[in-house]
Amino acid sequence: EPLNETMCGCNDVGAAPGSMGAHGHEGDGGCECEGLTMRGSVYVVFDKLEGSRSTRRQLIESLNFPPTLAFTDAPLKTPTFSAVSTAMPSNVKLMTLTNNYASIHDGAVLLRLAHMYSVDEHPTLSQPAVVDLQKVFGKSGFTITEATEMTVTANQPRANFTPFVWPTEDVTNGRMYKSENVADVRIPFNPADMIATLRPMEVKTYLVKFGNAKKVGASKAEM
Repeated sequence: EPLNETMCGCNDVGAAPGSMGAHGHEGDGGCECEGLTMRGSVYVVFDKLEGSRSTRRQLIESLNFPPTLAFTDAPLKTPTFSAVSTAMPSNVKLMTLTNNYASIHDGAVLLRLAHMYSVDEHPTLSQPAVVDLQKVFGKSGFTITEATEMTVTANQPRANFTPFVWPTEDVTNGRMYKSENVADVRIPFNPADMIATLRPMEVKTYLVKFGNAKKVGASKAEM
C-alpha cells in the first residue's frame, strides 16, 4: 500500500474532499499532515569491483546481525570471552547454534554454517571453504566430539536423503552462460575428521555434541 495521506489517520476515506466523514475527519484531499517520514543510512563504497563486493558482504553481516547487547548486575570475572578457539574462514558465517531441539536429538546441538559468496563474486572468497570443526570448536567444554550432517532443516541425516532431480531444459540452445568455476560436485562430510566443505552459497546443517577435549581421541576411535 502506498504511503499516502490516507495512512496518517486524520482522513476519512471515501468522504468528498472538504466534507466531514463518518469519523469526524475531513475527507480525502484535505490532509495537511507531514505524513510518514522514514530515515535510513546509505553506504557508498569506493573500491575496485572485487574489494567492493567483499566489503558489501561484511557490511551486511555487521549491520543486519550486530552483537546482542546484554546486562548483568553481577561482577564479571572475565570481561571478554570467546567459545571458539580459532576464527572461521572469512567467507563462512555461523548461522545457527541452538539447543532448542536437543530434547528430540539425544541432546545434540544444531549447528548451521553458510557460505557467504556466490560463484564468481570474488576470485578467492568465492572458492569452496573448508572448516575444521574440531579446530574452530577446540576449547575445553566446547569441543565437538560428535557430528552428523543433516539436511538443511535437520529433519533427517544427509546420508539418508535422496535429492529430487528437477527436469530442466535449456531453452537458449546452449547460449545460456555457465561459469567455469561452478562447483557441481558436492563434498560429503566425514565425521572422522570433522572437516566441512561448503561450496559458494551452500548451507550445511549438523547435529553436534560438545564435550571435553580429552574425549576427542576416543570419539575418533569409535567412529
